[in-house]
Amino acid sequence: MLVIIAIASVIANTGWRVVMNNFAVDTVGMTGAGVGVLQSVREIPGLLSFTVLFLLFIVSEQRVAVLSVATLGLGVAATGFLPSIYGFYFSTTIMSIGFHYLEAVDKSLSTQLLATESFSESMGKIRSTASFFSMVTFLGIMVASYLFDVSDKAIFFTCGAICFLLAVYLVTFQETHTEVKQRIKLLIRREYTTYYILTFLSGARRQIFVAFAGLLMVTKFHYTIAMMAALFMISSLATTVALPYVGRFIDRVGERQGLIIEYTTLMLVFLSYAFVDDHYAAAGLYVVDSITFSFAIALNTYFKKTIREDEVASTASLSFTINHIAAVFLPFLLGIIWMSGYQWVFVVGAVIALTSLLVSLTIGTKLHQRFNGFDELQKQ
Repeated sequence: MLVIIAIASVIANTGWRVVMNNFAVDTVGMTGAGVGVLQSVREIPGLLSFTVLFLLFIVSEQRVAVLSVATLGLGVAATGFLPSIYGFYFSTTIMSIGFHYLEAVDKSLSTQLLATESFSESMGKIRSTASFFSMVTFLGIMVASYLFDVSDKAIFFTCGAICFLLAVYLVTFQETHTEVKQRIKLLIRREYTTYYILTFLSGARRQIFVAFAGLLMVTKFHYTIAMMAALFMISSLATTVALPYVGRFIDRVGERQGLIIEYTTLMLVFLSYAFVDDHYAAAGLYVVDSITFSFAIALNTYFKKTIREDEVASTASLSFTINHIAAVFLPFLLGIIWMSGYQWVFVVGAVIALTSLLVSLTIGTKLHQRFNGFDELQKQ
């Protein structure tokens, strides 16, 4: 079930990501500031991810996941039929509700159902499978756009419809019940402080990649839909190959080392984005940036090892809200900064990566124990 959910989500999101920048600029007529507003609108449902807890009082996590996949598919499928600024905002909100609710419950289900000793490797395999289907989607869009001149509308509809049909298929799956009953309430604990901070910073970093790395390729280097699809496909191929190895590597060396590698690489990539002038070099940075996302498994592993077993669902939903605090206002602010000089957007990204690196360096130290209150817990 986790694999099918991952495939459905990645097909819908891939279709949306590949086309959205060209659709926004060429069809809707948005500027960098407009795209920033769109990304802020997209992240508002993420800020409200904790409200999934209310659904869990009446519906199981697996059923919420199925409903979320269906909503995601409908939102993406409708996008091309609403070629105006407010229509784009509306369809983006619908797909975002499905996506963010799905991410909240999917993270909870993965943490509960996958074994701790091989968690990173299992997550790597699931994400590698999803990345493969993302690559297939990129290839399909590239061929359809380049050879057959298929419209944005058709691409949005096809990817959304496939996602919705997979949601219908998921209805046939028998529910899997976990051994530990989840506490369905909003919880904030000091012992999860480091996780909260890294989750917040991760949301900020993700927005710079999702909203502005692709926009840089379209506005500065004039990438077409076919070229963007090719770039995404190459990124997915690299990620598909890397993910299983990254998962096993993190299981072997630990989540702290994985996080250090991730944030160090990100800092260098963002600084390079700010000054790159060659479109091949920019494309290379995009691929490296995509591969670096693989190391996000390390933060999930840290979550798995830190969380109390009966608080997975509540903490996962809260973490997505925390992840999207910066995501709501940051794209809007960075969109304004973009108008003054796109380089500053990526300098901000480098500062965020540096901050994340400094926090991750404390993991396993006495400072980490004091900061998260572990020393007080041991005294109790």
